[in-house]
Amino acid sequence: MIGEITLSIKDGGIVVVSEVAVIGENLVDLIVGEDGSTQAVVGGGPLNVARTVARLGGQVRLVSGVSSDVFGRRIRDLAAADGVVLARPAATSQPTTMAVVELTHGDAQYHFHLRDTAAFSVSEVSDLRGVDALYVGTLGLVVSPMAEASVDAVRDASPHTLVVLDPNCRPQATADRGAYVSRVMGICPRADVVKVSLDDVAFLFPEITPTEAATELQRAGATLVVLSDGPAPLRALVGSEWLEIPVPPTKVVDTVGAGDSLVGAFVVWWLGHDLTRSDLVTSHFVDAGLRAAIEVSRRTCMVAGAEPPHLNDLANEPTWSWLRPASSTTPSTP
Repeated sequence: MIGEITLSIKDGGIVVVSEVAVIGENLVDLIVGEDGSTQAVVGGGPLNVARTVARLGGQVRLVSGVSSDVFGRRIRDLAAADGVVLARPAATSQPTTMAVVELTHGDAQYHFHLRDTAAFSVSEVSDLRGVDALYVGTLGLVVSPMAEASVDAVRDASPHTLVVLDPNCRPQATADRGAYVSRVMGICPRADVVKVSLDDVAFLFPEITPTEAATELQRAGATLVVLSDGPAPLRALVGSEWLEIPVPPTKVVDTVGAGDSLVGAFVVWWLGHDLTRSDLVTSHFVDAGLRAAIEVSRRTCMVAGAEPPHLNDLANEPTWSWLRPASSTTPSTP
């Protein structure tokens, strides 16, 4: 058994009483299919993380500028429908940030339109110090003034706050690679969890292997480094130990939002089990949390677009049974 947590009931579902803040962009993905068809869907890595947390019952605030344009209104409505609270609710006249997403055999490639757009207008983050978990990453670490605000939020985080860094590197959108890498590495001394893909480490550390890159992130201060490689086993560096966690066979529709839902689910699972920053050195806990997160991520891949599952969708999944209304409020690891 782990520790007792407090759960409450809201709108017929369980809510984990923990507060998560997510700093980063909201945007519209203009998805171009292999047949040339186009579809505009709400996206952005940090927004996907926030939606995952909310759909799994967490309390989450998205720290991001939202436009007053038609896409901004869609983003506002979608966030409200999922239970994501906009920490900066006032609409801005700047246009919604946009990414053109080309899908080829289920894989996504991105082209970005970022300059003078709404999402990155956030500069003041002093209200985030007391949150239980803080996520920073993706384009929020690239575009000013949000990039500097993200660094400030991490620097000023409370000692009890779980800090999660997902660089989610976008080379096409990163004009100054050196400044970006310096910013990522500068966050590591306070980063409790760093999640990176093979593409991320290839951009951050082009001259060394992924395993060596994970070690560099740990050496820079990260407590837990999680390395993803699509359908290959998820790897996690816990102290000097490497965990390897298989990803069950999955019928993939597309991979949009897969990594984001992995991160959001891990945060909910970790906080929901009343685990702290110091527990990240315990491989048993990390293994159990990542197995639960993988299930959420793979379900995201089984539908089109970044649509993480709701808690009800996981009713028969053992790694999430602790959040069922009929279960005990004392969850246990598998």
